[in-house]
Amino acid sequence: MAKDKKKKIDSSEKLEIAQRIAATSPNAARTYATIENVFVYISRGISGLLNKILMSPSISKLFALILAVLMYFGVNYSSSSALGVRQSAVLNNIPTVIVYNSEMYEVSGVPEYSDVIVTGDMTDINLQKNQTNSNLICDLSGLTEGSYTIKLTPSNFNSQLEVNVLNNPSVNVTIKKKMTSKFNISYEFINTNQMASKYTLSEPVFDTTEVLIRASEDTISSISFVKALIDTSGKTADFTTEARVVAYDYNGSLVNCDIIPEKVNATVAVTEVSKEVPIIVRPVGEIMEGYAIDSIDLDYSVVTLYAPQPILNLIDAVYVNIDATQLTNTSNVFATNIDIPSGVNSMSVTKINMEITVDKQVSKTVNDVRVSWINYDDTKFRFKVVNPEDAEMDVVIYGTQKNLDAVTANDITINIDLANVVVGQQQAPLIVSGTNNLVKYEIYGGKTYIEVEIVGVDQ
Repeated sequence: MAKDKKKKIDSSEKLEIAQRIAATSPNAARTYATIENVFVYISRGISGLLNKILMSPSISKLFALILAVLMYFGVNYSSSSALGVRQSAVLNNIPTVIVYNSEMYEVSGVPEYSDVIVTGDMTDINLQKNQTNSNLICDLSGLTEGSYTIKLTPSNFNSQLEVNVLNNPSVNVTIKKKMTSKFNISYEFINTNQMASKYTLSEPVFDTTEVLIRASEDTISSISFVKALIDTSGKTADFTTEARVVAYDYNGSLVNCDIIPEKVNATVAVTEVSKEVPIIVRPVGEIMEGYAIDSIDLDYSVVTLYAPQPILNLIDAVYVNIDATQLTNTSNVFATNIDIPSGVNSMSVTKINMEITVDKQVSKTVNDVRVSWINYDDTKFRFKVVNPEDAEMDVVIYGTQKNLDAVTANDITINIDLANVVVGQQQAPLIVSGTNNLVKYEIYGGKTYIEVEIVGVDQ
């Protein structure tokens, strides 16, 4: 009976629980649905906002700027900076500024440039690298003659950086009192390669030929010469220009000193002096046996030379040597360069083409060629040939028939060279030549010396 009653109570409790669950299930479902709708709404709102940001040009640019700023600060203020880590860098060739009385004293021993090491934040170091007015001060103000040890002081550096001079933070400086000395000036033409080579420059005329030099006694003693540097680039006519004056030591190095005046006026005449001379081809070596050169035809027979007049006065022809051993055919064609004579600025022809023909060699004797005297001083000596018959000689000539037929006694010269003779009877050398350089000349019998007698004019 008791068991039946217990079973009836349990059954009624389970039924009641089931009814409560059934009653609350619709409420739970509605709650879940409401929460889900809220999340969907928020997600759609955020998505729409992002779309507006990304699709709008102005908002997207602002967004990109914000990201760039964040990245910049993220890179420059890294974990190392946040921890206070300092960095260093070497800066090269920082100029030195000397503070002293340059009118009265000369200073030596100060380096023109030095290297420094800077320490600090990397941002400050990078800014310093782009700074161009930084220097090192060597302050000698108030000091007189003597030797001193001076510390170089950094100037115009970033105030956030620690700056130290490498190698020579302190320098040994020597101060010497200046003196004044007078020097004559010479001249030097510069940039002559930038003017046409056919022009010749005259000796310049200066408004002053002397300058004053202020320097220490040792520096003045080292000066070998003082020059005015005259710029000739592009000059084609007479000109007047300011020429900078410089001093050189005995090794040809520039001397650092005060020159008064620093520039002088120079007037230079520009001329185009020229001379036309023949081009003469000279065979060198032996042509093949039994043959001689018959003719040489050139595409240019004369050349115009441009040079100062004294140089042109010494030049009567331009010679071109050819190797006679290469003349192996009856007709030979060559192209060759012409060497510019010493002292000549330029010439109108630098290369020629030629045709050389050869033919069989024959010989001929030209009789009674008169003998002349050369290299003598008739104010000191009188001279005569010992054998009167030597006053005229026969000459054997060799060449092609065409060339020999054109040679006469008037085309041949025999000279007695008296350059090295003394008073008394002695031998003097004979020199034989002719107007046609394609012909060989030889005194009959192979004679190369002659007996002469020399007496003084007072005897």
